[in-house]
Amino acid sequence: MRQTTRFTLARIPEEIISRINESIDIVDVISRYVTLKRSGRSFKGLCPFHEEKTASFHVFPESTIGRGGRFKCFGCDASGDVIEFLIRRDGLTFREAVEELAPQAGVSLPTLAGDPEEVARQQQRHAALHALTFAARFFEVVLTRPTGAGARRYLEERGFQEETISAFGLGFSPDEFDGLLNVARKQGISDETLFQAGLVKRSERGHVYDTFRGRIMFPIRDLGNRVIGFGARAMGDAQPKYLNSPDGLLFHKGREIYGLAQARDAAREAGRLLVVEGYTDVMHCHQAGVPETAAGLGTALTADAAKLLRRLSVPVLLVYDGDTAGRRAAERAADAFLAEGVEGAVALLPSGRDPADLLEEEGREALERVLDGAQDLWHYRVDSVLGRNASTLEGRLKAVAELRPALERLRDPIRRDLAFKLLAERTGVPESTLRAQTPVAAEPTGAATDSRTPSPAVAWDRSEIDFVRESLRDPVLFRRIESVYPVERFQNPALRILAGTMRDLLRRGEVLSREAVYAAVADKDEGLRAFQWVDAAAEGADETEGQGRARVERDLLRLVEKRNVEAAVGLSAVVKARRGASAEERINE
Repeated sequence: MRQTTRFTLARIPEEIISRINESIDIVDVISRYVTLKRSGRSFKGLCPFHEEKTASFHVFPESTIGRGGRFKCFGCDASGDVIEFLIRRDGLTFREAVEELAPQAGVSLPTLAGDPEEVARQQQRHAALHALTFAARFFEVVLTRPTGAGARRYLEERGFQEETISAFGLGFSPDEFDGLLNVARKQGISDETLFQAGLVKRSERGHVYDTFRGRIMFPIRDLGNRVIGFGARAMGDAQPKYLNSPDGLLFHKGREIYGLAQARDAAREAGRLLVVEGYTDVMHCHQAGVPETAAGLGTALTADAAKLLRRLSVPVLLVYDGDTAGRRAAERAADAFLAEGVEGAVALLPSGRDPADLLEEEGREALERVLDGAQDLWHYRVDSVLGRNASTLEGRLKAVAELRPALERLRDPIRRDLAFKLLAERTGVPESTLRAQTPVAAEPTGAATDSRTPSPAVAWDRSEIDFVRESLRDPVLFRRIESVYPVERFQNPALRILAGTMRDLLRRGEVLSREAVYAAVADKDEGLRAFQWVDAAAEGADETEGQGRARVERDLLRLVEKRNVEAAVGLSAVVKARRGASAEERINE
């Protein structure tokens, strides 16, 4: 029997969301991040989502559509309510943002109260977060004591300044089996909570002991700046040299990026994020004036890590060692980025060098020269594979076979077309042959002439298709339109199913990607049919993302008003709100 409890819990009632928006002072929340000055009926400041010198970011305490305060940037077009602001600014999921704001609004979440298992799970998460925060402070204090003298000397010899050590919260775990354990117990933190936080282990005989002993401690934070785990470096010949927290309630090695919380704002300002291979490389880059730097955990970036990086909406430069291991790691990371639609490039350092060496010996200019020579992801993948196989016909065939999995995972139709063209040029294999031999996973196939396929003359169907297509590129658009044009009003049944799945994913706080929607849609046949229409529309669309978004809003408004359905009032309100915002901006100026 299908389990539906988790799905139900993830859906937060609309009335709860409305109460949060109506109760929370959006100006108060946003002013924690942005310096705001009153400007007429709005407040104005520099946008936190893109670099600008002239303030174009506005906060309207009273929304013209009656759903609480709103923010709007007239530079980058970011907009939304207080929940959307936290999602964008702190990298939270939808549910995490609601959970953070609910207490401030005096709102309880009934979806949690109805399920004892979920209540217990949330309590365990909060307890584990508290334990990890306590542990991070404990390790920091130990670093300043005589016990941490060796660790301080090591960090000093590596060239780290006190400010950098403090900014990253480095610490030291005493070389004792129960150093942290005993202090945590005195603070009332249970052994079970420490175990769930990955801070202690149990022997076969049931004895509890510290996970980390005699190591320099690097706190690993999520995008909400919460400590969720640790990386630990051995001080002597102990193996492994680096040790991470075990995967568990909060920490998952394949999903996390070290230093991303510290690098996020700088990355948005710089318009790029550098991903290097080690913790100390991250710290050296920050210390040398390149704060837009983070690092993966382990030898390869996973698809989950790529999804996290994609949320920053800036190009990602993989800055890896040019040795064999570094090149292979860059290839695996490039595959993950391509599959998840992350815009990026690969910049290889001279073999045997790391960013710290380069910065210390030759300065920032040397690092920038390396970055200037970066190759886009697909060119790098093709060049690296052909570099091993291009000398013979058999070698080129092997290269195609090696690259085929990466091609199959490409979802964006434009990127896929460009990838096929480049591979055909470089290998001499006709593009048509490559396409015929490379099926795309989850690609809608068949039913091309299904009698239920909407005719291009059916304008309503086309507008709904465009709505789905543009929303896959911009989830914020989906939330804005769906709030006044609910999924239930879709005229086309297949598109209604697809849009309903998209809505459910957003309410669960999940990434709205084509792959995720296809995996989650219940009726696969209708889902495939809808995706086929979306693809057909995409092939005929010759416009930018912004143009597509604006047209969708305009066309839906026109069609709804023409057919005189209930949604007309709502969609009109959306357009009036947008016009009103522009008018308010002109008045304030």
